[in-house]
Amino acid sequence: MRKKRNRDDAPIDFDLFEDLLEDMIDRIEELVGDGSPATYGFSITKRPGEVPEIVEFGSRSEGDEPVLEGYRPLLEIFETDDNVHVIIELPGIDKENIRMDATENTLTIQVTIDEQTYSETFDLPARVDPVSAVASYRNGVIDITLVRTGDAKTQIELT
Repeated sequence: MRKKRNRDDAPIDFDLFEDLLEDMIDRIEELVGDGSPATYGFSITKRPGEVPEIVEFGSRSEGDEPVLEGYRPLLEIFETDDNVHVIIELPGIDKENIRMDATENTLTIQVTIDEQTYSETFDLPARVDPVSAVASYRNGVIDITLVRTGDAKTQIELT
């Protein structure tokens, strides 16, 4: 019995793949500069009834100086039945350079390094008691918990 030859048996030109890969590496090195892209971030796992688990990942070196121009931190806001949780990523920034203020509906964060300032106000998904705020700063990640006060509701009567 004679076997049919299919297209998968055709010879593969691996030189073409090597050339494409080298070209891609050259382009990445041009964009990044030193050839090693910096990736940094964190992931959050929240299971009902448990404290959120924060895991950092990436290749940001400890020697990188923070630059605030055009900077926007990664931010995650989520709520449970009793609390509003805010997670903010601020790698390489000393906690002495961070200031936060809360109202019933907003959270403002301000970071000042030398003469650079980043400031932003975030709307919270529910009304909170700003006095209840508990915050921690570890490994470049701020974890804030605020107690919900419930949503104010007013019944509107038709006339």
